[in-house]
Amino acid sequence: MEKNLSEFELDALREISNIGSGNAATVLSQLVNKKIDMTVPQVDVLPFNDMIRKIGAEDEKFVAVLLRVFGDAPGNILYLMGYKKAESVMKYMLKDYKEYNTENEELSTSVYQEIGNILGNSYLNAISKMTGLTLMTSVPAVAIDMLAAILTTSFIYAQQYDDYVLAIDTHFIDDNKDVGGSFIYIPSPGSLDKILKNLGIK
Repeated sequence: MEKNLSEFELDALREISNIGSGNAATVLSQLVNKKIDMTVPQVDVLPFNDMIRKIGAEDEKFVAVLLRVFGDAPGNILYLMGYKKAESVMKYMLKDYKEYNTENEELSTSVYQEIGNILGNSYLNAISKMTGLTLMTSVPAVAIDMLAAILTTSFIYAQQYDDYVLAIDTHFIDDNKDVGGSFIYIPSPGSLDKILKNLGIK
């Protein structure tokens, strides 16, 4: 079941996602000093339970980066990668760093924070530019846990949230390696409507 959004409204959200993905791909390319390509993001507006089923199994281990969103359309941003994919991405990004090892938890957390920060703020900047809304994020927090536990904690942490969330599948490709994940915007009540209204389509 999807929220009752028109195709025109969904197209507008897809356009924001395209711009955000493009910004993120550019920053990631600069970070690893190599061209990163992207696929067209898939955008869905889904209820909580449907979102869990879309992303993966409830007992599957994930790495999550959480950023709180403040300003005109508050909420939470959650970037999710399956644990094995996240480890692969981390090793790829640190392949030229001689002191890297899998037991360096502090370094691993920093890499995940940086990825989440880049992606989260790339999307927020796209929303801000297209809507004129003022948005800012907190310092990213990292959690490694089962999917259901991460999502439940994130929604509790959000305290009040809309019945529906904006889920964006992001896929960045380098040498046929998919370094993407799932980007989720958990809006506070009224935030998603405010974004659509400021786009001039609601």
